[in-house]
Amino acid sequence: MEYEIVDRVLVLKGNFEALSTGVDGGRRATKNILNIQVPHDFCHDDPKSYIEEIAASMTLEGGYVALLTAVEMKNVQILSDACATVFVTAGLTTPSTLGTINIIVISSATLSEGAIAGTIITATEAKTRALIDKGLYFTGTTSDAIVVAYENSGEGAPILYSGPATAFGSRVAKLVRLGVKDALKAHYGSDDVDKWHL
Repeated sequence: MEYEIVDRVLVLKGNFEALSTGVDGGRRATKNILNIQVPHDFCHDDPKSYIEEIAASMTLEGGYVALLTAVEMKNVQILSDACATVFVTAGLTTPSTLGTINIIVISSATLSEGAIAGTIITATEAKTRALIDKGLYFTGTTSDAIVVAYENSGEGAPILYSGPATAFGSRVAKLVRLGVKDALKAHYGSDDVDKWHL
């Protein structure tokens, strides 16, 4: 996997098998995973066509899955260990249930169909725990999205389960929990919730 920020887009490149809850999401093989920064006043009747326009303006080989956020890509948090790499952008607005927390989890090992789906649950639970850690009273925002993917090398037995009690799931949960808090701190420039102007 390779990644870079191109203009206002985080671009992950590889030979991925991915499951996305984002715009036009679902399960598919893809060469690119995008996290696209949009204006704070973004209002688009057809976000799918907007994403298509952005993708067409870039040099992408193969297909893509994409997420949208108003958070600046300079504030993306990237955490990794031997099991996974996690990319998180996070912002909250008033009321606090608005905003977007985007999470991309890239497994270093093949995931079974159950494990790729289960990782969405594990990451969501970790995101919620991060918000609780900060003393917030909601479980997420109205437009949160997650992509879980692995590189399709065809090597090794797949991870079968990804709940937080498993070795893989517990490490993903730790990365996401820390990543969400770090992403909020980066976005607001402070670790103090009282200074976030929610």
